[in-house]
Amino acid sequence: MKTRISDTEIDFDQMTVLRNGQTQRLTRQSLGILRALFEAGGDVVSKDDLILRAWGDRIVTDATLSTAIKEARRVVGDNGSRQQVIKTVHGVGFRLAVAIEPTGEKPDTELATPCLALLPFRNTSQDPDAQFLCEGITDETISSLSRFSEIKVLSRTTSDAIQGDRLDHDQIRRRYGADFVIEGSVRRTETRLRVSVQLVSTTTGTVVVTEQFDSEATVGDLFDVLDRIAQICAGRLAGPHSPVAKETVKRMRTQAPHESWTIFRLVSDFRRFYRSYDIGLHARLRDAFPQALERHPNAADGWAAYSVILLEEFRYHVNERPDVDALALATDAAEKAAQADPRNAFALVALAMCRLFAMDVDGFDLAAQKALELNSGHSDVLSEIGHCYAFLGREEDALRLLDKAMDISPEHPGWYHFARVWRYARLGMFEAALFEMQKVPMPGFYWYHAHLVWLYAALGDLDSAAEQVDLLKQVFPEFEGRAFQELAIWEANKDLVSSALAHWRMAGLVIADETGRPIA
Repeated sequence: MKTRISDTEIDFDQMTVLRNGQTQRLTRQSLGILRALFEAGGDVVSKDDLILRAWGDRIVTDATLSTAIKEARRVVGDNGSRQQVIKTVHGVGFRLAVAIEPTGEKPDTELATPCLALLPFRNTSQDPDAQFLCEGITDETISSLSRFSEIKVLSRTTSDAIQGDRLDHDQIRRRYGADFVIEGSVRRTETRLRVSVQLVSTTTGTVVVTEQFDSEATVGDLFDVLDRIAQICAGRLAGPHSPVAKETVKRMRTQAPHESWTIFRLVSDFRRFYRSYDIGLHARLRDAFPQALERHPNAADGWAAYSVILLEEFRYHVNERPDVDALALATDAAEKAAQADPRNAFALVALAMCRLFAMDVDGFDLAAQKALELNSGHSDVLSEIGHCYAFLGREEDALRLLDKAMDISPEHPGWYHFARVWRYARLGMFEAALFEMQKVPMPGFYWYHAHLVWLYAALGDLDSAAEQVDLLKQVFPEFEGRAFQELAIWEANKDLVSSALAHWRMAGLVIADETGRPIA
């Protein structure tokens, strides 16, 4: 989190200040004091509260506090005589005497973003020399976590400070504002590496989830293994469908409505739509996003989510409106997302998808590659690009990304499985395709029912196919007249299109071509 106090820019996460073009590091005590004063917003902070924020439960003399206050004043260009920035309220405490100017992200978005502290991994191997593995995986996991725009992660320097001060979870929350702590251990044998992690809520002190990663790790591939484990660890714990996201939503819903949660609430509900395809939720989100984004025009995640909501209206006819160019609106929202935060991977994914459905394959490739470079550990980034690759006939690339997405996010939407279904269907393995399709059911999503019609008919189960035909017509009555048009994006998969059309006919569906004539 960054803010500006007087002529000084303070980065609380990186423990640095920028003043007169010079950057310098903050001591832990200066950081605690400045953050406490900043969060008080001009109200008085008592001496006891400052000591708690800067030193935890240690016993601190008035002289020590005075020295720390002097240092905090120095870094913001103030002193005890002038007191233009930090004012002493005699007998009570201290307060900021200047206005606070947020930099970068808006404070409302900042407040709603969950903050994680990853503590240095412990070495539980019998070999003390294996400590370098703990150092490596700590750095790699913090790096992987920092790629997620949905969270904030404290720096490695801060993690070391927490460990050095032996702070408990509540102290970490009060001093650094962390909502969750990640703790882990590393055990190495001659040929294997086992990494165990747990996610703890600093509010309740309870363990939210535990994960364990076990892999072969010879000297030759050790660093690749460390990188892979760190990426999966970060994705499972902090990705869009992760325990952090779910716990934050729970916390949000138990609190009184507050403007700081506006965009976060909508993006969280968007993730829920992403998994369920609830058309009522889609309609509410489509109506709510424009008003929220008018108030928060720099919310890249909000623009990206709104873009996909509009794209679903275009490509899957969800709450389709006549005479509305939903693709143009979706593209405009995606471009605003990328402008608001050029390093937001999901914003680039939204833009890539819009370009693909506009048949701009070169533009899609450019945005997709950039998104993967920004965060190749984000399950929705991997899955959406993988899905698009499948449309383009790049089957091996598609499956590689989608398999990685499912490994990172064991809880995921059903459409993650579509490309694998197509692979099995292409090989004539319709029983395997049906099994894959039903791993994560998506009732109410018409392409889910259309696939089941296709697969049941291919297996000769026309009764089950007929049941799915009825469900398909209930959720999308115009399917027979519009399916052929939608299959245009499958140009590189003509074998799958032929198979689907043949088996839909077998099940009694009458698919019309672009002229409205039934396809023979």
